Amino acid sequence: MGLSLSELLTYQDDGQITFDGAINGEKATSYQDYLLVLDAVTRICEHEDDAPLSKAHVKNLAKVLLQKFQEHLRETQSDWYDKSNPKIYTVAKQLESFAYLTGEQEAINLIFAEFPLLKLVKCDYESYLYDNFLNNDDPLKFKNFDRDLLVLQMMIRVLDPRYINQRNEQVCGVNAFVHHIALLNPLKYVQIVTELAAKGVCDLKEFAGKEGVLRVEVTEEVANKKSSDGATIHDADHVILNGIRSSENSIVHYSEEGADLAKKLFGVTSHHEINNWMKQAGYNHVYNISMHNRAAIKQLQLLIHDGYMVGFAGTGSLANYILYPEEGEPKGQNVMQRFMDGHFFIIRNIEFDEQNDKVNIRIMTWGKEQSASIPFDVWEKNIGLVGRAVVGQDPYMNIMFRAKVRDIDDLQRNTYCSPEAYCLYVKNIIEDSPGYEKINKLLDQAFKHEKGIAWLQAAKAIQDSIEELPKEKALMVPSKISIIPLVTPEIIKKFDEIHHIHSRTRKISALENLGAQDNIEVQRQLIPLYAQEGQWDKIKVFLADIERYSHTDREIIYESLELGCCLVFGEVKVPRDIEELIEQNTRFHFEAKELISVLSEITGLPKGGPFTYGLKSRLLEVVNHRLEEEGKAKVHNLSGVILYKKDIYNLVSLLDKEIHSIDPPHKIMSKAKLEEFCIVLIDKIKNKEDALQDEVDLQFASNLHYKLPKIFQKISEFFLKVASIFDKNLITNSIEKTKDLKEDLNGFKENNNSGEQDPGMTHS
Repeated sequence: MGLSLSELLTYQDDGQITFDGAINGEKATSYQDYLLVLDAVTRICEHEDDAPLSKAHVKNLAKVLLQKFQEHLRETQSDWYDKSNPKIYTVAKQLESFAYLTGEQEAINLIFAEFPLLKLVKCDYESYLYDNFLNNDDPLKFKNFDRDLLVLQMMIRVLDPRYINQRNEQVCGVNAFVHHIALLNPLKYVQIVTELAAKGVCDLKEFAGKEGVLRVEVTEEVANKKSSDGATIHDADHVILNGIRSSENSIVHYSEEGADLAKKLFGVTSHHEINNWMKQAGYNHVYNISMHNRAAIKQLQLLIHDGYMVGFAGTGSLANYILYPEEGEPKGQNVMQRFMDGHFFIIRNIEFDEQNDKVNIRIMTWGKEQSASIPFDVWEKNIGLVGRAVVGQDPYMNIMFRAKVRDIDDLQRNTYCSPEAYCLYVKNIIEDSPGYEKINKLLDQAFKHEKGIAWLQAAKAIQDSIEELPKEKALMVPSKISIIPLVTPEIIKKFDEIHHIHSRTRKISALENLGAQDNIEVQRQLIPLYAQEGQWDKIKVFLADIERYSHTDREIIYESLELGCCLVFGEVKVPRDIEELIEQNTRFHFEAKELISVLSEITGLPKGGPFTYGLKSRLLEVVNHRLEEEGKAKVHNLSGVILYKKDIYNLVSLLDKEIHSIDPPHKIMSKAKLEEFCIVLIDKIKNKEDALQDEVDLQFASNLHYKLPKIFQKISEFFLKVASIFDKNLITNSIEKTKDLKEDLNGFKENNNSGEQDPGMTHS
């Protein structure tokens, strides 16, 4: 039968009201205790004779609840009380909802007085002093329901939306949708419930922007339901959940006593329906994302950080396992069982634990909110036939966006920034300027969250594109700034504190506690510290995953590693494989044209002929091979391409092998000779203006048979041999026609064992 409100309220002689609820014999004292006890209330007054006091009891309860809510806000102040925190908006709307329902003013004023930042949110709670839902005596469309009890139930759900509970009704999709509304804007939630309860019709024109787009009209069967005795779905939940569901399924006959299968079919809500509802309700950038792989989980985590709400079309078995993990993993099901087990619930947070291959998730469903850590294989087996998340950004998240881009002013001073700040900074600089079409397209995708792309992913792609720009188009954006998922005052404070730590051991510990996963700034600072401590295994953990990094982040890692190796001294030694990695991934500040210019000087061959064309063709293949390995798009020409040390090594190695294929007596260079050859060539390019400044011009010297240094003679002979083969067209323009490029480049690594072949380079 449930409890009555009147038996929970005690009126003192001094006018004070106390709440006398209990849980398992223990007095309810906390904010959440009060809500749990009140959720068992099924009537306001214990005796019918006390019915005239019903509204007074509800008004008094509103005061008591708001007092406890104020205590709760005070205790959790650090979690929400900041003008950049979107929870400010939700709290303000929770208070306005109480005024809308009961007309309460005094308790609300006290909360606003203690937390003045709430006044930044536009509210009109004073207008409900007399004109409120509780004071209205008009009959309800749901004639068997009690207005006062509905108010009590809505107050509970305003303060904690997890109490919106479908119970045994098959309305999980609607339940998830309504949860989103209550979490985002509690006032809108109570307006929908009260309009449906009073009139049976609700047009969500304020969400959709025009009438008739998302119109709910409940059926008579739904409106005629008897009031719950506590064992079935609560009245307030029935009004909105079955109300929306019956409106959408008006051709299906609703019945409280309907067969279980019929109710299951009646309640089925596809993810496409939820997608449509979210769009109609004003959510932006609504997408469906398949959740059958690890990458999708990481994507969803980023979107939640970006302020997206997430509904998930999974299974009841999975939801039950998350809520009650002690019951063990779900049992195997056949296809029909998996179909009938479909369940839609809210994902509040999710992340993928790579180290343990687990999904860490927090969900809201069946009146509960619970976290769990699930092995990925269990997740994969139990997400169901659909297994799709419906994501959408609520229309009020621009509050959070504006807050996150406040650090835009610090972009020039810091080594890190948020992805939102980076995108906005670049957008402000470019302003649709010509020549930046690719970056403008990426910016447009970022601001629209096209195809569910998160800010972090978009910012990294934009950063890579900026790093590739030629010097004359380079933006006033700090080079290689660390774009990290989240920049909050707390994170800024922690980085500042770490900056002032002098002990290397303590600094490492503080950075590790901040979290290195997906935080390139933490990794950037840790690597030099690890190197100085000789903790190479920890560095190799970062390097093992380097292929999934953005191009710029890879360069940040390699530069940090190079710095760390320079700082090593004493007994700490740099491993040879680390030295080689640094050597191979050094990026130069010269382009292909500078390489060709130097080779033209060394050989005395004019630029622009077959030699130039052949070199460009081979170098383009080498560069595109590297870009393919990095997961980047190939380039069609070498204009503006900045070369890496590995590009020079691979080019020389490739040409060396091609000469050998045409002229077998020519022996391929050993690793040591190749390295010596390339280092001299690279130094010559880097010091082009200074090198040989006190010597005669190389071409002039060649004409005079001037004796070049021995290594330059070898370089000259090598490329003259290459030129002669180009000139005779013995090497085709397509690398694939002579030998597969990838095999050549991979073979370069295999053949670098010293002593395999004669290191001589002058053999013809």
